[in-house]
Amino acid sequence: MKPRLSKRQFLAAAVAGLAAPYVSAGAPSTPVTAGVPRTVELRMSWWGGSDIHKVQLAALRRFEARYPGIRVRAEYTGWAGHLERLTTQISGNTAPDLMQINWNWLVLFSRDGLGFYDLRRLPGELDLAQFDADSLAFGTMAGKLNGLPVSMASRLFYYNATTYERAGLPLPTTWEELFSAGPIFRSRLGPEYYPLDLNLQDVTAVGRTWLLQRTGKPLVDEQGRQLNATEGDLQEIAAFYRRLVDEHVVPSVEERASYGNVAPHEMRSWINGRYGGVHQWITAIGKSADTLAPGQRVELGAFPLRSGAVDAGLLYRPGMLFAINASTPHPREAALLLSFLLEDEDAVRAMGLRRGPPVNARALKTLADDGKLTGISWQGREQVRALPNQVRESGFYDHPRVRDAFMDAFELLGYGRLDVTAAGTRMHEDVNQILRRVIR
Repeated sequence: MKPRLSKRQFLAAAVAGLAAPYVSAGAPSTPVTAGVPRTVELRMSWWGGSDIHKVQLAALRRFEARYPGIRVRAEYTGWAGHLERLTTQISGNTAPDLMQINWNWLVLFSRDGLGFYDLRRLPGELDLAQFDADSLAFGTMAGKLNGLPVSMASRLFYYNATTYERAGLPLPTTWEELFSAGPIFRSRLGPEYYPLDLNLQDVTAVGRTWLLQRTGKPLVDEQGRQLNATEGDLQEIAAFYRRLVDEHVVPSVEERASYGNVAPHEMRSWINGRYGGVHQWITAIGKSADTLAPGQRVELGAFPLRSGAVDAGLLYRPGMLFAINASTPHPREAALLLSFLLEDEDAVRAMGLRRGPPVNARALKTLADDGKLTGISWQGREQVRALPNQVRESGFYDHPRVRDAFMDAFELLGYGRLDVTAAGTRMHEDVNQILRRVIR
């Protein structure tokens, strides 16, 4: 089992990450109009890949050209270590003026709504009418609008259609079709071929979906500071994972570990088509499709529903949000930058669907007018809108310690150190203890 960081180690790692580089997007050259101070310098942080960095930096240069009295220092990293870095910055009052955040970080940094600037205090700079009520609700903590979603995201099932064709199978549309595909993959293609790949975090997500389709309840009861599930419910999730492995639907923990600690889209077995599917965010499926070897293609699959399910059990939330530092000395300028990134036609066109279909109605219209609302990410957005999707999960489901507790139990189950009953019991006990500590 891989070691887990203690809280002290976590903060130490954050300190180590503080030295990540920043790049200036440019410098002011002429006096600014519209009453904006001439000497304002903003800091903005985000994570992403090289394509995101390139587009974001270009957008900042365009913003500075429009507001030449504002200079923007860009602080960008990959995903790894970004939360640790931001944790240190926020705790040390050195956070950027504008920052990209994950939705579940709101419960870490702003449980009372005071951790980030209340964006409703900036009506002159932000047109909140461009956002629907549901997306604004996700960015609201204790009645204060802490963040504006860039996109809304869910995990869906995407398959390598080329591999399924080789197996002589259509893409699965039900849970039973997915289970029945496992033995067929093994017999027709070989034991190294699987209908679906899941890492331990994916296993937790799919297990939650499986259970929620039966119970119709979110997994975390935030008000009760405990799981909204019995010990038997967690044993059901453990048995579900055991069945996926036993029936050759997903690779075992041992097999995945043999490839090292690499991202799912970088797994050799995904790239060469031996792993036939992924459970991926609609905002991130593009990177999985891009790594496939030539001649293969990814298609969106149907979302399987249990008999009698009244809710799909989607993990549905903002793909990411932008938030303004609660103590920034330049809230108006930060809001101007935020509005520009979300609505400027050139910035929207350049970003396209890299962060998923935008929530902002003006940005969506820009891409629609250009005929850009196509592809598997957009198809995923439309599938989500068509599914029964009313249950909203607590942000504490994604708390790092909650996530690790589930993954630890699944890992022990996968290596045979716990049976199904013991694994479900361990999840129930460990996660409930954690929730009682972290929900205040």
